[in-house]
Amino acid sequence: MKYLLHYNLKITVCKMKSKVDHNFFLLIIAIIVGVSLIIYELLNESFDQLSLEASKSVATVNGQSISEEQFLKYAINLGANIDSEDDINILELLLERMIEEELLVQRGIELSLHKNDIEVRKTIIQQVIAFIIQVEDAQPDEEELINYFQKNINKYKPTELIHVNSIFVESNNEGSILLGSEYDFKSQKDLFDKIYSQLSFKSFSEVKNEFNQPQIVELPNKTISLKDCRLYLNNKVCNEIILLENEEISQPIFYQNGYFIFQMIEKKRAEIDDNFFEKVRDKVLFDYLNQKDDQKLIDYIKYLKNNADIKKYSLSPK
Repeated sequence: MKYLLHYNLKITVCKMKSKVDHNFFLLIIAIIVGVSLIIYELLNESFDQLSLEASKSVATVNGQSISEEQFLKYAINLGANIDSEDDINILELLLERMIEEELLVQRGIELSLHKNDIEVRKTIIQQVIAFIIQVEDAQPDEEELINYFQKNINKYKPTELIHVNSIFVESNNEGSILLGSEYDFKSQKDLFDKIYSQLSFKSFSEVKNEFNQPQIVELPNKTISLKDCRLYLNNKVCNEIILLENEEISQPIFYQNGYFIFQMIEKKRAEIDDNFFEKVRDKVLFDYLNQKDDQKLIDYIKYLKNNADIKKYSLSPK
């Protein structure tokens, strides 16, 4: 009997020991698998981070990278301080915004907006042109600029200088549809005849003191350029003034709310002296850079055409 109990106890102990060994083995396997998964995740994250760092990207969206340079430009344009720890939350928000914008851009391409939407195409074209113009945007040296000025000197020659005096007669039909009409002119004919009669034996200044009426605009009593004249009056009036010879008096010329009678005191052509280039230097530089920008665009479009497969079809009806 004792032997039997001892035998049963031994069997039970062996079974318990076997069960413990089995459970322990399973625990070890579980630990190994868990550690392996953790290591895999860590390695995977590290690999992704290394990939981003290697490509200098701050994020990828559907395989499209957002570069560190793009992000920095974006942040700086919006006034974020990339070196400040206080702005880290703002930088995170900016990155999130760039990701959202990238998603919208990708969706726009999926919808073929760059092909079908005129406004989208126009914006893309403008940005491409701006990019082309910005490439190699170097300032010319002084000799190059002077050569351009000399080749195009007629463009910068000063216009004639004029010094005029004027008498203004206000219209009797101000506020009427007849203002400036033939009827309006004839309604002032008696006054005009009187003025010209006085001018035949009196100085222009004397007649002006007697007949001149208040006006909105009056040329300054000094020598000015034709360009300056157009700042006071319109092209039509100034073009008629410039036809006058020295001391010549014009016929009545309508402008705004009445009629001017001009006397050309002096007319002369401005001379180009040694300092003239410096006076117009800013305009010469502006025109020079514009011409270079235009040529860049022409050359780039020519390059694109030469390297493109273009087929044209007849536009005439069959």
